[in-house]
Amino acid sequence: MSNQTIADADTPDPWMVAAHNRFYLTFTCGDRIEIWMSHDMENFRNCKKIIAWKPPPATPWVADIWAPELHYLNRRWYIYFCGAHPEIGNPSHRTLLLRSRSQDPMETGAWEFLGQMKGLPDHWNIDATVFYLQRTQKLYCCYSGWPLGDHSDRQQDLFLIELESPEVARPATLTCISRAELPWERADGGTHGVNEGPTFINIPGFQGIIYSANGSWTSDYRLALLQLVGDDPLKESSWRKRPTPLLVSDRAKGGPFGPGHASFIPSPYGDGRVYCIYHATEHEGQGWNNRKARVLSFGPEHFHPNSQPMCCALSVSGQWSGGASVSSAGGLAGNMFQQGSQSQHGHGQRASLIDKIGGKILRKLKEYI
Repeated sequence: MSNQTIADADTPDPWMVAAHNRFYLTFTCGDRIEIWMSHDMENFRNCKKIIAWKPPPATPWVADIWAPELHYLNRRWYIYFCGAHPEIGNPSHRTLLLRSRSQDPMETGAWEFLGQMKGLPDHWNIDATVFYLQRTQKLYCCYSGWPLGDHSDRQQDLFLIELESPEVARPATLTCISRAELPWERADGGTHGVNEGPTFINIPGFQGIIYSANGSWTSDYRLALLQLVGDDPLKESSWRKRPTPLLVSDRAKGGPFGPGHASFIPSPYGDGRVYCIYHATEHEGQGWNNRKARVLSFGPEHFHPNSQPMCCALSVSGQWSGGASVSSAGGLAGNMFQQGSQSQHGHGQRASLIDKIGGKILRKLKEYI
């Protein structure tokens, strides 16, 4: 994959899925939820777009609509996202839900607003994702939230809760599975602990959650790993955090900067690789501006418990350098895989790539539906 931006517009918090021989993209627009559709996962510049939902003025949940995720569950399309009350602002962020009456997610009039997700605590929570775990045959929701009873906006941890259905959580099962305690998970001189943007992946050698750490408003934003190692995901002890991040930027090597809030699509070629769709800024210090989605390819070796972080820097030619890793001090520590391996499936195979990815995802969906 090229690691180039996939659209000219800002596309923060990108979420991509493959279905119907197409790729669907959602991302943070702020005041609405859009869905984009393309036949090329690296090119959404001239794609079809719809506004799935925009709240009426002067109604709750119209402020700061963040991180929509498109999921197909129980033979229906859902979008999980968060929004805030305009008169309260950020402390009122809660997980919200849309449901479609159509099998085509691009059918605009089919989306209906369901309101707050039932069963979650009435406490600050954002970035909800859902996944089905084969070993337990249950559906779960993972989100980023303030610790219960804490309103300081200084700590964001990851919480997991079992779902009764795609629309209803089981309150008694709520568990904190990751706390932002490592130095590289904390922003602003260590005063803000941030674990957010979780997404679940299952590839050879790794089953668990990829999440974002540090401040999304900084160039130190990064992707990190939380591996499921126990039988019961609702026990904090069943999760093991890797002491080093998965993907970082390096000031010495140049941009992009602040890689984070990613989604993943498994490779259809049986090679154990996974496509990572993440956002980053072109220049250092751009904060929440100029965050655009890019695509990288990772192999099983990058998820190993002892692997060093990967650097998202582009080479002088403007192409990804092949994934040079960096040490915790930010220096070059070697090459994790051969240059060019991320583009081993060329442009001539993209049509079959979509077919294979779509078919693989549909087979996974059928395990639940």
